[in-house]
Amino acid sequence: MKKRKPKSEPEIEALLDYTNRIIATLREPFLILDKNLRIISANQAFYATFEVKENDTLGRLLPDLGDGQWNIPKLLQLLKEILPEKKVMKDYEVGHKFEKIGQRAMILNACQLRVPKKIAAILAAGVRKEEEGEEELILLAIEDITARREIENGLEKARKELAATKISEDAAREYAESIINTVREPLIALDQDLRVVSASRSFYDVFMVNPKETVGQLIYDLGNKQWDIPKLRELLETILPQRATFDNYEVEHDFTAIGRRIMLLNARQIQRMLGKDRIILLAIEDITKRREIEMGLEKVRKELEMAKVAAEAANRAKSGFLSNMSHELRTPLNAIIGFSEVLYDQKFGSLNEIQKDYLNDVLGSSKHLLSLINDILDLAKVESGKMELALSDFSLNELLEHSLVFIKEKAFKQNIELSLGIAEEVGYIRADERKIRQVVFNLISNAIKFTPDGCKIGINARIIGSEAEVSVWDTGIGIAPEDQGKLFKEFLQLENTLTKQYKGSGLGLSLAKKFLELHGGKIWVESEGRGKGSSFKFTLPIKGEK
Repeated sequence: MKKRKPKSEPEIEALLDYTNRIIATLREPFLILDKNLRIISANQAFYATFEVKENDTLGRLLPDLGDGQWNIPKLLQLLKEILPEKKVMKDYEVGHKFEKIGQRAMILNACQLRVPKKIAAILAAGVRKEEEGEEELILLAIEDITARREIENGLEKARKELAATKISEDAAREYAESIINTVREPLIALDQDLRVVSASRSFYDVFMVNPKETVGQLIYDLGNKQWDIPKLRELLETILPQRATFDNYEVEHDFTAIGRRIMLLNARQIQRMLGKDRIILLAIEDITKRREIEMGLEKVRKELEMAKVAAEAANRAKSGFLSNMSHELRTPLNAIIGFSEVLYDQKFGSLNEIQKDYLNDVLGSSKHLLSLINDILDLAKVESGKMELALSDFSLNELLEHSLVFIKEKAFKQNIELSLGIAEEVGYIRADERKIRQVVFNLISNAIKFTPDGCKIGINARIIGSEAEVSVWDTGIGIAPEDQGKLFKEFLQLENTLTKQYKGSGLGLSLAKKFLELHGGKIWVESEGRGKGSSFKFTLPIKGEK
């Protein structure tokens, strides 16, 4: 049998350069490992996707990469147990949370093969000594399926320039074919006449064709001319001859077998081997599902925008209705309260005890209802943007001191200890005194309401930077962590065994929040949980001094 004439050194270099150009055309992260799982080569897509650096990667054991972030049990099971037995593994799924980029779901393709040690030495960028014999290498292709992001173009070259060495053509070709068939994205090679020279397994799988119907065919004739796509013609016949390289070229087409597809193409026009015609490498990424998700999100965004506009209109209508109704209700209520007080004072005749009790109930209920209507009116004004602040300079210190007077008698009856801790620097501020007084009164009223007999209530105040911070605290029933976010919503009272016995409209804290926000301040609650007391804190900008 006639022996094949060995290729010359330049021809082998050209073949290996062709292999590296194939790697550079790929869009997905790609690693080459030795049998000890030490990283020999990694592409730019790997560095970009997983946010690692070349200096921290090459020569490192894979489990040690990123301070041990790649010490993933399922990945090591693939490389140490499954792959040595099967040699090739496709669609192996691994989930892992990385420190920098968060949780990721990955699909891995891996291949274990033997190559001449000269190839391994070249791939290791001259770090290894060239030896005779063969060595086992692992090719690992990674697809990030978490966000379906655009895969970075190209795999990094195994090294910048292959050292001048004699490598058999068969070994180099096997290495190139292994890379082509390991990557997950479809990849085809075309000659200068645009006929298919070779295609990856993923191309056949994705587009449901076989090699007999593909290799040697004009690309436009594939699948009964399904690939005769005008935009593809423009890329191959007009753009690529002028630029030689083109990335992220979008093509949309309706295929008979697989339906409508949106594809991103990376194309390279290169010289395959020394003295041979130039060929075209075409890598294809199917972004159909990603575009569907993007379109769905855009539709939802528009619907949310419309819903927001409708909600704002409804809220304005509600605020107007509440404002009008509050005025209509407040007028007859004032009359009821006035006449009830006159009757209770017995100015038109004496009353027996039963009549006085009933009349006292009428007065109490009427005043409670009037207070509720006033709160609703204030809420409606704030939400409709009609609430105006009557700003003045007043002593915050004095306001806080006087506020405890309102609950002093009730505190005495319940054996509750009152405390006042105001820093010396707390003085005059510029704000709406009536509204701030209403905020403080609401907080101390809640404190006395939800604090059992024999406990403590206090007010602290201090200056922090350009703001005054006030804290109304108690050692009462406390608030569970899961309930704290509900406190400042309108018409809401927390329901549990400790609070359901207390009555209220659920508007006090909501109004306090809105009044403070009108001033440029804020309010929040701190509590370690039920039975451990609570502290309501708010801040106000210091806008003036007297």
